[in-house]
Amino acid sequence: LTPEESQIFNQLEFLGNDNHPDAHACRLKLSAVTVGLGDSSAMKCPWSVFEELREYVKKYDFVSSACRLTTEEEKLLLTMCTPSFGYRLPTELVNRSAYVSAVSNIDSIPTGKTLSVNVGIDKPPAIENFDSGADTSILDNPKNCMITSKLFGAAYSRPEEDQVAFGGLRALEFINSALDHGVEVTSASYGFPLMYDLLVGTVAFKLHPNDKTHNWGRMLVRVVPPSDFKRKSSEMSALRILSENPSVAQHPHIPKFQIDSAMSKFKGMFQGKDAVSRILNELHSFLTKQSIRSMLQFPVASIESQSPAVMTLKRPESYFDYRLWVIPKVSDYSQSNFILDIQNCAAVNIPLAQIQAFASKPLSPIKLESFVVYLSRNELRQQNVSAVVPFDLSASKAARTHCSEATTQRIGTDIAKYAYTANNETTPTLIGFTPNDIDSLHSNPASLNKAIAQLGSLVKALNGLMAFDRLSLGNLMKRALAIATSDERSDTTNGSVGEECNFLRFRLGQISEREPTVWFELLVASILSSTSEHDIRSLNPYLSSVAYKTVNSLTIVAMLASIRIGQSHRALAGLSHLVRLLKSVKSTNTPEVQKRLCQEVGLQASKVAGDLTCERHFMKVTPQAVEFDPRFLVFEFTYSMMLRKSQVILVNKFLHALKSGKSMCHQMIMGAGKTTVVAPLLAMILADGKSLVTQVVPHALLDFSRGVMREKFSAVVRKPVFTFTFSRGTPITRDLYMKLCKARDSKAIICATPTSVKSFMLKFVEMMRHLERSKTGGERNPANGAGMFLSRIARRFREQSVVTELEVNPEDIYYCTEILKLFNDGVLLLDEVDL
Repeated sequence: LTPEESQIFNQLEFLGNDNHPDAHACRLKLSAVTVGLGDSSAMKCPWSVFEELREYVKKYDFVSSACRLTTEEEKLLLTMCTPSFGYRLPTELVNRSAYVSAVSNIDSIPTGKTLSVNVGIDKPPAIENFDSGADTSILDNPKNCMITSKLFGAAYSRPEEDQVAFGGLRALEFINSALDHGVEVTSASYGFPLMYDLLVGTVAFKLHPNDKTHNWGRMLVRVVPPSDFKRKSSEMSALRILSENPSVAQHPHIPKFQIDSAMSKFKGMFQGKDAVSRILNELHSFLTKQSIRSMLQFPVASIESQSPAVMTLKRPESYFDYRLWVIPKVSDYSQSNFILDIQNCAAVNIPLAQIQAFASKPLSPIKLESFVVYLSRNELRQQNVSAVVPFDLSASKAARTHCSEATTQRIGTDIAKYAYTANNETTPTLIGFTPNDIDSLHSNPASLNKAIAQLGSLVKALNGLMAFDRLSLGNLMKRALAIATSDERSDTTNGSVGEECNFLRFRLGQISEREPTVWFELLVASILSSTSEHDIRSLNPYLSSVAYKTVNSLTIVAMLASIRIGQSHRALAGLSHLVRLLKSVKSTNTPEVQKRLCQEVGLQASKVAGDLTCERHFMKVTPQAVEFDPRFLVFEFTYSMMLRKSQVILVNKFLHALKSGKSMCHQMIMGAGKTTVVAPLLAMILADGKSLVTQVVPHALLDFSRGVMREKFSAVVRKPVFTFTFSRGTPITRDLYMKLCKARDSKAIICATPTSVKSFMLKFVEMMRHLERSKTGGERNPANGAGMFLSRIARRFREQSVVTELEVNPEDIYYCTEILKLFNDGVLLLDEVDL
């Protein structure tokens, strides 16, 4: 990393305190990306994968759909989890590993069959169940009471109304004090009398004006210690019954708790007439009345849940199943053929003429024949290209060898082919800018005015087309997203309440980010996938197959409109420069200035004509459909450009050679797009997650080429870009192998220099040679007289050098061979490298 990149990466250390579920997911994604870098790397994430994954599993239900980890990422991170020394992996991560493995194979389950997953269960902590059953002691035996409750009940002092009835800080301090000191039945301040007063409404405690005191009393009853509610007593029975029966607690004739005077408290306690005993007897009489007894409801005993030891999974029958595992993603980029249905386009008001223009000459709707004419070389005052080699080497002795004769013959063939092509082709030229017209600009004002008027008409036509395309682009994108996200419903419904509730639940899930949603860049990238329909329809189970085809048609036409906007913009920029040149044409200019201006006008007019007549060379139009390679279209859309015919042909040649299992070398001139077009396009197509793609460039171009790759794969199609740096002193470890495996699986591109690749090969040869000698016991035997012919400087260097014995670990050789297998099964792109 550069110092600036290291500074940015080190800022991640300050994000470790964010405990949001999405924050755990994002940190784990960073850990998955940097896997294999080792503990000594500058990009070591400053958090524990073990702790982050444990929290992620606990909060999984609350992680946004866009932040969820894929099953591959989870399995990778689970292998990285190492608990502290002496501790085993917690049960939740062991179960998660088994569950993720089962989910990753769920599509292979036969129809009608199930898959069982054994899960471990930790012994649950002992928790006393408050809702273990009804307590009717107050109804059956009111004398069954706690002795200590009478004592502390006599010491009870009812809170003042001005302290608790109007909310605010004093009421909050009161409830905090009760919870801090502990709520017990036998407590003097926060015991049975207080809870009884709250339940029947004697103490008007409120935090909010709309609070009900019964709810506060019910809450305090539930926080009494197990020693109180486990024992059946009249006090606890009364509190339970009043908690579960608000209508009885608010009855106008229910007995109220009466506080005795100071001397009566202790006299009544020994005579059985204390305040607690009296209220229990009165409440018993009140509750046993027939009218009141019929109103009582007793809670059903709650059964403690038990976790199942086996989970059963079945093959998903529709896109409605296993929604928590749906993640927005593009499975691969291997779709090489796409068919755009013309009838489907016509159904959404996209005419055939517009599609034909997009597939051939995008700017043809402005009637190019009114602005551009095609001229031959003679009409452009250019001499024909000679088909004869301009030099003769037959007299040279060196030219008579077999290789020289083959090279000479190839040069002659290439020159003849080029001459035939150049002499028979026509060049697009702006009307009013032929050589004769350009020569008359200085001498004929009418010709100059005509040229400016012609350019004005062309600018007006291009601006009109651009305005139309911009309006169409916005409408197409909105319509595609509306259908894909079910803003515009495409499914057929029977109108049942249950089905409408499920749809509303799905839409609310999209708003809360629990359900995945679709964005336009995802729709663009999805057409590159071989399972594109599954990728998009899994995000929206209400999207029908016909509606998905409509979304695809809208997306593709929107991409074509966007590319044409860029083409129009380039043509307008060229026209603006051409108009400025024409305004510099004056009859008073010197002959030298006139000549220079005529040359500049001719070159700029030729450039504008080429931009206007630029064609698309990878689409084939039939009456029913348009067939093309979607990878070319996505590449054009991402970078607002149009591929040249030579570039399309070259990339197809490379792909055909690769399918045939052959290597291919092609020579290109500077500016033909080797590094900025051909190499990134091949990398996008070939990095499919099955083979490792490595780009080898000279050391001077490493930073530039790596920057180009990162620029190209940071928008719609996103791919990691790694750098392979190696010297003969670099150790070969498991971390290096894991990093390369991660690069292959994540469809990444490796950038390297020839020195790094050769150093790795030499390191392998050196390790194998040392291992072979160590097994055979061979030693170096210098030849007799070695060094006698060395120069004085060489002998001095040898005497001062220190010989370091190479130590070879068999494990290192194993990983070295595995890395070689990755390179051997992968693809190597050589850019300006002379091997």
